[in-house]
Amino acid sequence: MLATRNILTRNRIIIFRNIASVSDQASNMDIDVFQIQIRKKSARSTTYFDLNEYMKVINVTYKTGEAMDRFTTVESKYVDIGDPAGTKGTVVTLSGSPGTHNDFKYMKLLFEQKKIRMISTNYPGSEFVSGGLHNSYTNKDRNSYMKSLMEKLELKNVNKLVIMGHSRGGENALQMTSELSDDSNWPLVGAVMINSPGFAPHKGISKRMGAINFIISLIKRHNPTINMILHPILHWFYNDVIGLRVSHGKVAAAAILPMQTFAFDEQKLNIDDLKNKPNVRVFYGYGSKDFLIDEHQSEEVAMYFSNKNHYIIKNKDDAEKAKQKIQENIKSGDQFITANFTNEGHFLQKTYPEFIVDVVNVFFDADTDREK
Repeated sequence: MLATRNILTRNRIIIFRNIASVSDQASNMDIDVFQIQIRKKSARSTTYFDLNEYMKVINVTYKTGEAMDRFTTVESKYVDIGDPAGTKGTVVTLSGSPGTHNDFKYMKLLFEQKKIRMISTNYPGSEFVSGGLHNSYTNKDRNSYMKSLMEKLELKNVNKLVIMGHSRGGENALQMTSELSDDSNWPLVGAVMINSPGFAPHKGISKRMGAINFIISLIKRHNPTINMILHPILHWFYNDVIGLRVSHGKVAAAAILPMQTFAFDEQKLNIDDLKNKPNVRVFYGYGSKDFLIDEHQSEEVAMYFSNKNHYIIKNKDDAEKAKQKIQENIKSGDQFITANFTNEGHFLQKTYPEFIVDVVNVFFDADTDREK
């Protein structure tokens, strides 16, 4: 433990020395490199969790365990934007990494302008859900939690519902849409999957699976002494090696556990199920430059949905043209829309929020037209 403290202390000293020496470096650096240093410092002081002012708190009890015969209760914080009365529909967002409900902040104003209610959620293990860390990382557990949360929020009573998932949350959005659409009490009209995993382990985890499995074996020991050493390492591993952002090591542990429980090719069963439910629409969007998921893996999923209505989007002009055609596709009764954003990476909800919001809006409008 003393050695760990010494390492952390040395790291802090190095960081402070680096900050203090920025002015000295400026005279010796290329100006572009210096500007990068300034941008990094500025980014650290920027408030990232700017949806948190809309947080609400609710207790959720849900089934867990291999046989789903246990009950877990957590205190769940979620974001709820938009007045339920007078909205044309409600979209529930499922995040990837813990705490990344804020990645949907770019859609807030856009949804409000279209009178769409947005509920952004987090999974157990994040700093926004108290409890459930050690028994809520399989897809059954995660989906059980999310269904119970949605029931507690009385979302069966909304007029129309879309489930949207990003990254790890994408396959949960698919699974939940498949499951809930079996029950006519859920007003489900569609799902949106953004940068969602493919049918096989992707490059973000495949090369590190041995390390991930070993780390998970340590996490599952629930040993306080091990955790004292492990959590700082996990924070570094998740942020700097995997390349995703979490606030601290305990949250990193919660994020790493579900890496062992991806559905991968089992997603085909859910897609096949939805093909028999033509009134449930799905949009699947991905980026060619995704640093976690190879383009060919995402394309395989897109083509499994359908080789019809697949759009190649290189820029904003392409996106505008595609939106017009997608509206026609959906109104004519087409069920699946897929799109490859060739110059984008793993966060389409940040770079093309208008496009995704417009797709959700079309889903709601088309369902209204169908009811007339």
